[in-house]
Amino acid sequence: MYTVYYAEHDSPEETRTGMVSAPSELVAHRIAEMQFTNSTIKKIMQLAPTEDEMKFPGARFIKGEFRPVIHQDDLM
Repeated sequence: MYTVYYAEHDSPEETRTGMVSAPSELVAHRIAEMQFTNSTIKKIMQLAPTEDEMKFPGARFIKGEFRPVIHQDDLM
């Protein structure tokens, strides 16, 4: 997930923010160009995963506890 900082051509002094989901910064930039047409992309920054995402990458919250996903097919 990436945060996009952009300015519309109508109001270049006003910086706006948006979000795009992409596998890399290059792809995020291309998606942002398509999503925020008539805008100048100023900056793209990757969102850092939260501590829980790092600690429990495939976890499920069940009965008040994070429990690990044992099999990949559990994700579906």
